[in-house]
Amino acid sequence: MSEKALFHQLEKDIGAVLAEKHDDRSIIEGVKPLLQNLLENKHLLPKDLQVSLPGKYAQYLLYKPQNEAFSVIAFVWGPGQVAPVHDHLVWGLVGIYRGSVVEKRYRRVDHGEGAFPRYEVREVGEVTAKQGDISFVYPPDYDIHGVANPFDEVAITIHIYGTDIGKQPRHIHDVATGSSRDVITKHDNAEAVYH
Repeated sequence: MSEKALFHQLEKDIGAVLAEKHDDRSIIEGVKPLLQNLLENKHLLPKDLQVSLPGKYAQYLLYKPQNEAFSVIAFVWGPGQVAPVHDHLVWGLVGIYRGSVVEKRYRRVDHGEGAFPRYEVREVGEVTAKQGDISFVYPPDYDIHGVANPFDEVAITIHIYGTDIGKQPRHIHDVATGSSRDVITKHDNAEAVYH
């Protein structure tokens, strides 16, 4: 099966999950084996997109259906590259395609309307994820994390989100001050690799 055909089948399979499941956790459980299949495809990511960008991790849109019910993204992490602590505001899965990354999980703790800071973001766990591992995010309690590649080799992660994450308004959280700023992280490619 070609990669293009693979993604067309993926669209059908995720569509079936979304038609049957309605809560984020159930959707994640339904989509997880589909992401596992993608991680096992040695030709998923073209060679020219497997190279890290200088100064920041790369974010490549691989596929999204016309209705943007989901998107498949490849992130390429050069040694030492870090994503700040952020949320997603939508369900998502993260699979390690190559290399390893360190993921730190956070939970937002609100202090009340008049409090300063209004909230804090507390670290609740850390894991080193290796090739084949899959984690997930969904709001509100499992949505905030930070990802880093502290290792000497390039790492590649494949993500499936419940929207086009390159258009999704989200937040970067400042753990020290309990503040956040709005962000949209656009893709580094103009159009999807597969359509």
